[in-house]
Amino acid sequence: MTPGLSASVAVFEDGDARIVRVGPMGPYGNNAYIVRDTSAHAGLLVDMPLEEGPLLDAIAAEGGVQTVVASHWHLDHWATYDAVRAATGAPVLVGDAEINIPEERINGRLADGQELRVGGIRIDVLHTPGHTPGSISLRVGGAVITGDTLFNGGPGRTFAAGDLETILASIDARLLPLPAATIVLPGHGQGTTIAGAMAGREAYRRHPKPHGFAGDVEWGR
Repeated sequence: MTPGLSASVAVFEDGDARIVRVGPMGPYGNNAYIVRDTSAHAGLLVDMPLEEGPLLDAIAAEGGVQTVVASHWHLDHWATYDAVRAATGAPVLVGDAEINIPEERINGRLADGQELRVGGIRIDVLHTPGHTPGSISLRVGGAVITGDTLFNGGPGRTFAAGDLETILASIDARLLPLPAATIVLPGHGQGTTIAGAMAGREAYRRHPKPHGFAGDVEWGR
């Protein structure tokens, strides 16, 4: 699907837990995710990318959200902040190590290991820095929403020397130990599994980038 032709798709369901992907949206093909407890009629939104119409339509179709979590501070994940806040009134939370966000735009910060609740659904906060200092991933049972930390095919883009080593350490320590069948739901593109990411990571070990490299990385290249 091309940007501009957004759709809402249930990408994970387990009992009362449902995760709906909204996207791809905007010029960068972003995904947003709505985590829902279908029995408690409670919802949480992860990220606020363009486009406003499809995103707000999806929120309404899922019965609204009571909390918004931003995986990190980059503008493509915050582009509809004003529209989402106006429509939902929901507080916006970010990782406690995140930078470059005006404090008046956030309502709270999330620590590594902190637990959120959506109705009866538990969401575990994982600090996964590298793409940004405060990037977080959210584990929801058999799924993990990884923002721009882990994609289908490689880690997220890095911008300065040392960041690639940091993001790989985040992936190795916080994400790859999850059960192999765990579904990975990234901030852009299609998902994968932890098993798929493990295989890619092993391929990368055979052909690593030089120390200090920053930029885009694909596991097998």
